[in-house]
Amino acid sequence: MPSLKINDRTVSVEPGTRLIEACAKAGVEVPRYCYHPCLKVVGTCRMCVVQVKGQHKLVASCSAEAQEGMEVYTDTPEVADARAGVMEFMLLNHPLDCPICDKAGECRLQDYAYRFGSQESRMEEQKSRFAFEDLGSKIVMDKNRCVHCTRCVRFLRDISGTAEMVPTNRGSHLEMAAYDGMGGQALDANPFAGNLADICPVGALTSKGFRFRKRAWYLRPVPTISRHGADAKSIWADVDQNRVWRFRVRPEGNDTPTRFISDEERGAFARYVIDPAKRLCSPLMGGKTVPASAIAKALADTGPVAVVVQGTFGCDAVQALAGLATDGSLKYASGNRRVAIQNPAIQKSEDGVINRNGVTAKGYRFGALQELLSKLESGQVKSVVVYHDAWFSDDAENALLGRILQTAAFSLLLEPVPSELAGLPKAMLPVTTYLEENDVIIDHKGDVRHYEKALEPPSGVKTPAEWALELTGVAVAVG
Repeated sequence: MPSLKINDRTVSVEPGTRLIEACAKAGVEVPRYCYHPCLKVVGTCRMCVVQVKGQHKLVASCSAEAQEGMEVYTDTPEVADARAGVMEFMLLNHPLDCPICDKAGECRLQDYAYRFGSQESRMEEQKSRFAFEDLGSKIVMDKNRCVHCTRCVRFLRDISGTAEMVPTNRGSHLEMAAYDGMGGQALDANPFAGNLADICPVGALTSKGFRFRKRAWYLRPVPTISRHGADAKSIWADVDQNRVWRFRVRPEGNDTPTRFISDEERGAFARYVIDPAKRLCSPLMGGKTVPASAIAKALADTGPVAVVVQGTFGCDAVQALAGLATDGSLKYASGNRRVAIQNPAIQKSEDGVINRNGVTAKGYRFGALQELLSKLESGQVKSVVVYHDAWFSDDAENALLGRILQTAAFSLLLEPVPSELAGLPKAMLPVTTYLEENDVIIDHKGDVRHYEKALEPPSGVKTPAEWALELTGVAVAVG
């Protein structure tokens, strides 16, 4: 492992590490526009230049590899002067439209202009202007804000594998443009186009779904995972006023293309924007509001209880509900969603049930729902508790669960996001969504993945673990 000095601090890095990453390991942030850890290095912006002892010119830290004995300086007058020059070029034609730009508050051009730029501009000529280009229903492109980092072009070409955009008109008229003939649908067919809004360092590419909805500085990013992809990617849930406004990629040390998420995952936040006035907030039995003790008594009085949980829910929740089953053989698992691999570089699994390993480890069995229905029909099992999200089961499995709820002498449904199953059980409990609880899963690779509570549930809505404790406690008292 080469050892080098960065601003007189010694740091050891893996062979092949680029200077920009070595600086980050030493706790020194080096500004950058074109560099992205998942994209090929092009060294176009020159914002990341540093001074290396013994070299006559400044070095682009994104392309230079760390070498044994190097002495690197990121804060010399020469480096400061070079960065100020880059910023002046960046801002020559850039419009002063930060007040209406969606990127304001999380824009590197804003941040670097304040930290490394000049307070005055020497630009007296007319700024260059480009026509607005519609890229489809997902991304808005304002070329006047573009700093020509080519991140978008490299992502589409090298990771997405689709290449809808290309640099054109080299020189002072350089612009990023969609290929001729694509018109306003350039990115509509690309299932990963939403990542362009994340990787663009300025406001040139922004999300149509988020456009003019919320200022970035109001949002509180909460670390969570994506339930709606096969790989349980790490994401940010951006929250304000107890509402989630968007999902974004959360790198979490993952500098490979697998960090990117699909547009389906990105848009899944909308499932959890639920009007509190329309949510179930009290236990129901027979269509009437009842205390939880009444449901607990019905479970205890009716007979043997089976529990069905879906493999997308957290380990703590399914473990708590397991205590409601009469014995270990009556724990069943649902969830059979598959996600076709559209890009092997981004997606590694087809299994859309992200906690299959964790649910199986708790003693639940997948693929045995027909067995449960037979036991209900024969009278071996009388009661059933179902913890379910219909989005992660196909029509056949949802229909089978509907028959199970109807066949049981007593059926209890916990459903975070309401579906057509809500009208079938004898009783229901208001339960939190995954954004309203802390829990953990075991993903397909066997890694333990935590996610944090992002939203406060309405009054009366509880986690499955809280309901299980309440039901089992009452059941013991009744027994």
